Amino acid sequence: MDIFLGSNIFASAKVYRILVGHANVHIIFKWLWKSQCQPKHKVFFWLLIKDRLSNRNILRRRNMHPDSYNCALCNMLVEESTFHLFLDCSFARMCWDILNIDIPLNDDFPDLAVELKAQLNTQFFMEAIILLCWIIWTARNELIFKGNSLNLVGCQRILFSELNLLKHRIKANQQEQFPHGFRILNKLLADLYFLSLFFLLI
Repeated sequence: MDIFLGSNIFASAKVYRILVGHANVHIIFKWLWKSQCQPKHKVFFWLLIKDRLSNRNILRRRNMHPDSYNCALCNMLVEESTFHLFLDCSFARMCWDILNIDIPLNDDFPDLAVELKAQLNTQFFMEAIILLCWIIWTARNELIFKGNSLNLVGCQRILFSELNLLKHRIKANQQEQFPHGFRILNKLLADLYFLSLFFLLI
């Protein structure tokens, strides 16, 4: 019997607890890994809250020299940091408006997640936050690497598509709660329908 593990049965979880200890971890990390988003979305958001996404601020800190360090999504002539890109940029705020979210001034992840949870008021709040940030990141990459500029309608379409895919990942015992807990699905569908009619008429 190993006196440090207290049992003659090996368990990697016990070894991990001994090696890591009992660090105080922000609640957002528990919400993140328990969310039902795709693994690529979870890893992306983990990089975001750890400030490890390869935005232009990170490139400058790594002594790399792109054409510009400024945000490509707005005309504010502000360096593309994680905070600016996802929360302060005028394009990002327009995207948050899709979910009727009011981003408080000077708030940043991870603490901001608590405020967003209260505003969204749904058990699927973490999925909504992750996917909305994914849409902003997708729009940024489309513009920088492909020269494609996404407008609000394009962002809504991508978000609606991601939400439809998410429905297939929801656990069986939560399937009935998903449409009610994610009222934004119905709102997006209605918005896209009327916007499509509008563009057909002009």
